[in-house]
Amino acid sequence: MHAFRAMNSNIVTLGLPARCRTKSESWFAFVERNLSRFLPQSELSSLNAANGNPFVASALLYQVVEEADRYYRTTEGLFNPYLGARLERLGYSESFECLGEAKRSEPLLGAGLEGTPCLLDPAMKSIRLRPGASVDLGGIAKGWSAHQLSLMLQREDLPAGAISAGGDIAFWGTPDEGWEVGIGNPNGEGPDLLTLRLQGTMGVATSSAMKRRWADDSGQWHHHLLDPRSGTSSSSDLVQVTLLAPHPVEAEVFAKCVLILGSEAGTRWLEARHPECAAIGMTRNGSLIHCGNLARYRWKGAGSHERIS
Repeated sequence: MHAFRAMNSNIVTLGLPARCRTKSESWFAFVERNLSRFLPQSELSSLNAANGNPFVASALLYQVVEEADRYYRTTEGLFNPYLGARLERLGYSESFECLGEAKRSEPLLGAGLEGTPCLLDPAMKSIRLRPGASVDLGGIAKGWSAHQLSLMLQREDLPAGAISAGGDIAFWGTPDEGWEVGIGNPNGEGPDLLTLRLQGTMGVATSSAMKRRWADDSGQWHHHLLDPRSGTSSSSDLVQVTLLAPHPVEAEVFAKCVLILGSEAGTRWLEARHPECAAIGMTRNGSLIHCGNLARYRWKGAGSHERIS
């Protein structure tokens, strides 16, 4: 196992030789330098400061924003990468480990953005944000980066491996002993809630309302998973969702959607729209729910497993 810090997260890899470990660290550092909204010199910060003018983007930024926008549209705005300014007004204005105990929050008017927050020009590779829109790539950048790195490494004839970017995991292939994934307690205490034994090429992502939480100066608590319908932190009955999908970015996006919708509506949404996926969630009262096609991903062999959490 190989571990390092990047993108304000623990990055863990399995099955990578030394040369690929070095490439992994360089890749995540490159993505963070360009896509962090907390670095004033990042390309993403320059896009958000463009004041509604067309911004000619690098291939990296354009590809990630284009993918985020595609999920914004296909989820009908339930996944919304354009709420960066709203997160800042709630107090999430700097990298989470730098937040103080109490952050000032500004009054919020209305819910999330409506209409078309972003115009993409594929010919010019330009991005134009409407007034009020500010891109926060957050988790999707981690899932996308893990997936892209996995594709690079597969082209180097690595038959199996795993990359976890803050809990967004890209798996490819299956080692002889299979994969083992621990789902942690959202309270950060005690043993894992359960262990999944998996096989195949897939994505696994966990979204939690119990992490990246902060109190504003009035004592009100917020977390980073905003419900775009209200513009405030999600208040559904789910506090954590782990989602399994054929693609790591799908896992990241759909985990957020299910958590925001809640256990009943989220289950209906996932099973109707994405029957190839599966989800395991924890409610506020501590009960576990599961839905979807978990059998698709379960290990069907015997013996030990390679573990990544």
